[in-house]
Amino acid sequence: HLNKNIIISPSERVTTPEDTLHHNNRISVSLQKTPVSAADSGYYTRFSQPDTYICGDEQGKQSLPSTLQKYFNFIASIQTDLKIIFVGDSISAQFAQAFDSAALDEAQEDSVRAKNIFRPDGNRPSIIHICRSICSPIRGGGVSAFWRITNLILKENNKWPSRCTGFFRHWNEGQALDFLNHEYNSTQFVLPSNKGVSHQVNRTTTDYFQKSKLASFKAGNVNVVNGFDAAVFRVPHGWLQLDYIDSARLIETIETTHRILGATTIVIPTLPMSNNVKSENDWKKVTQINRMIREVARNITKSEGDVQYVLVQEFGNLTNQLLMENAKNLDLLSLHQRGIDYSREGWEVDVANVFLQRPPITTKKWPPSDSQVCSSLPSNRTEACPGVKISSDGMHWCVETFGGRFTASIACLLGCVYNVARPPTDEEIRKCEQRCNDQFMSLAMVGVKG
Repeated sequence: HLNKNIIISPSERVTTPEDTLHHNNRISVSLQKTPVSAADSGYYTRFSQPDTYICGDEQGKQSLPSTLQKYFNFIASIQTDLKIIFVGDSISAQFAQAFDSAALDEAQEDSVRAKNIFRPDGNRPSIIHICRSICSPIRGGGVSAFWRITNLILKENNKWPSRCTGFFRHWNEGQALDFLNHEYNSTQFVLPSNKGVSHQVNRTTTDYFQKSKLASFKAGNVNVVNGFDAAVFRVPHGWLQLDYIDSARLIETIETTHRILGATTIVIPTLPMSNNVKSENDWKKVTQINRMIREVARNITKSEGDVQYVLVQEFGNLTNQLLMENAKNLDLLSLHQRGIDYSREGWEVDVANVFLQRPPITTKKWPPSDSQVCSSLPSNRTEACPGVKISSDGMHWCVETFGGRFTASIACLLGCVYNVARPPTDEEIRKCEQRCNDQFMSLAMVGVKG
């Protein structure tokens, strides 16, 4: 059975508030079985930028085999009055764009979506990356935003001025204020009244921004974002040394996210396999980071007016299971590996050699794993394998495949906090979190009527 904290209307896509916001639910999701595979529907790629991450047939990506496609044959439509911001790197951007697709009806795109972009390659001006975007209002009256930060949100990384470029590794509170001061129905970011301040190189304190944020909160203008309810922060491990990612820095990131954006609920996805994982030792460190994320979420100290809930989205578990199943199709597993138990803690470490199997000859600096990008293996291993709609490059994931589960998972997790009559206890929140992850962040069938 699906989690009782979300409303499921399996037969149709949501278009009006009455369809899903029953029982005072603040976030709801409608699941719809698609007549074609979800990966072929284009539902989650309306806003995808850059298009080099798209996994369509024209990009040479084949659909998952039917034995795996059955787990992904639905799309999720979102309705919420919550203000949600996704923070992280280009993978975070991918899924923020997918969430926007799930939360905006067609013909809404240009009227409610603002963005701040850069073009990394002057020879290919069509390649566009997003530094910030915001959709307001989305279906249900809420806000969906994305903020590109390729570092942890630490005091030591708070730098001036801000730049929208591929290698700007920092953040500053002027950027946060742009979100907080953003006016609904605007397609431009509204800067603070003293625009020059956010570009001063010599600013070392945050007093100005704290006062400006307080003034913004007190304005009472319902057409201004003012603050976010929830933030989804993806640890940008591809940009960081793995040893740099520790519990103290993660806790500071969580607390700073609350302080500058107002979010009292933080969702952190676990890390998946990627082409930045170069060795079995790297993979062990990634799994240790995921364990640390879970421990921080369980043990972070809550206080009045501070972060109230830290939830874990087990994205790494979902991708690991899919990679293992695709490895079976590619005949990469030994006999004893084929019967692996996904419920056993640490199973993914035992199959590191499978995840790290890559083309023996490659010109790529960061080659992907065979199970990430191959639908079959050529007899001549010097040739490129036919692609599959799992990953475009070994780093970025095919939102055409994963968009439904990711989006439904976020709605489910936030429903644990916001779709209940009273604030949940720690025990209640962990049980609800587990149900959401079991439903959407594993290869469990999701019952959707066609």
